[in-house]
Amino acid sequence: MTDIVNRRTLSMLGLAMAASAALIVLFVLCALVGVLFPSLQVTHAWVGLFTLAPVTSPQAWLEGIFFSLVFGIIAGAIVAAVHNAVAARGL
Repeated sequence: MTDIVNRRTLSMLGLAMAASAALIVLFVLCALVGVLFPSLQVTHAWVGLFTLAPVTSPQAWLEGIFFSLVFGIIAGAIVAAVHNAVAARGL
């Protein structure tokens, strides 16, 4: 088992997958609210970050899930890389 206390590093792949999963769950929840309550404007901005298609279309769901995955991987990898670089300097 890796001694995470001494290394203080984050798994780049682990954080990328966790961020992707979180963004996918958020997108699906917001899209469901947008479908079930179309007059409620609170979720349209989040869905609009990932797709321009109407929230009721299959294209919106496919694009939203795909781009949530991609952006989660990118964001998670960046956060892990920055954290590991800072932790390597003992900060």
